[in-house]
Amino acid sequence: MGLRAGAGASLALYGAYIYLGLKTPLAGQDQDVARGLAVEKHEFVTADGLTLRLKRYANPGGIPVLLSHGFGGNGFTLDLPRENRNMAVHLARDGFDVWVSSFRGCGREPYRSDEGDWRYSMDHLAIYDAPALVDGVASVTGKRVVWIGHSMGGLVLYMYLQGARFEDGNTVVSDPGLVAERRRLLLGGATLGASPVSSWPVDDPDHKGVNRANNRRRLKSYIQILLVKEEVAPRAYRTGSRSRLLRAHPRLVAAITRSPFVAGAYYRANTDRDTTAALARWGTDDASAGMWVQRLVSLLDGDLLQYPPSDPSARPYDYAENMSLITLPILFMTGERDFSPTSVERHGYGSVSSEMKKFVRLPSYGHIDMLIGSNAYRDVYPLISDWIQTLAP
Repeated sequence: MGLRAGAGASLALYGAYIYLGLKTPLAGQDQDVARGLAVEKHEFVTADGLTLRLKRYANPGGIPVLLSHGFGGNGFTLDLPRENRNMAVHLARDGFDVWVSSFRGCGREPYRSDEGDWRYSMDHLAIYDAPALVDGVASVTGKRVVWIGHSMGGLVLYMYLQGARFEDGNTVVSDPGLVAERRRLLLGGATLGASPVSSWPVDDPDHKGVNRANNRRRLKSYIQILLVKEEVAPRAYRTGSRSRLLRAHPRLVAAITRSPFVAGAYYRANTDRDTTAALARWGTDDASAGMWVQRLVSLLDGDLLQYPPSDPSARPYDYAENMSLITLPILFMTGERDFSPTSVERHGYGSVSSEMKKFVRLPSYGHIDMLIGSNAYRDVYPLISDWIQTLAP
């Protein structure tokens, strides 16, 4: 009886919390944060025929900086229409030539990129999207590019720099010629919360669920479901994106962004309701079933692996195993409350062959709040700006 009463009280308190969220003023309203900046739209076409659309904060004399987003996001995670929560605008005001990109199937009009048939994996982002973006920016500016990638955007940088290409269908191989060519096009990079390894000790209190046998069985079953979904309905909609209820009640969305359901995405104390509501409105996007398959297979294995090859005898390419191919100067950033900061340090920073590299662990930062945290404009953006300056020829 006591347990039932406690559960009822908890639900009542949480209901009151949601109700108060609905009654407060509407959060996440747009702000004009780009006053005085020259804004342009550019389009680049991938080798497999999709058009990627970018927003440029044009400073033609500055170092070109290409911003790339994480899984389930889009370019607006780095270009949120919120004062002091916008990395792109901050870097543009520091004099850099900033290009905000969205991978295939992501973005908001007029910067939404083509999605094709949604039958693609993260490998496609590295093999097709990344070359189109880097080649395009380098061609327009005539300069070498700095790649800034959050989460998956950082992983795509690692994959791109390893010279990834398809061979014999969808088997990924590393091409030495592409390793050299892609290194030549980039001046440097910075990754935020991008670990090529997602394995943790069995007794890790934060991630022990991944290592439990019954949870691993569930993940394997879900992967099989996703493989079927990829054949019949390959677009994986973000949670609530097709819900009329959520679209019609933005205050409900704002309340949900402060709930325990999203607690793992950012350190709640380092964010505010107004910003997380804006992030839900602008910065979340759909993914493909194939991207989810690759992500979950890598979670089970521990290393970032290619999408499962169609040839069952082929060994999946292991991106984590080949991090030593990377020689680009890279700043590795992570938050102490991020998913696996030690893995970023050990398997990112510690594994590349770059002569110039740096690791920063940010106190009191989680995963997404490195981009939109209340003090990111003081704690994070200047570190990236300073790093880019050190790369200047």
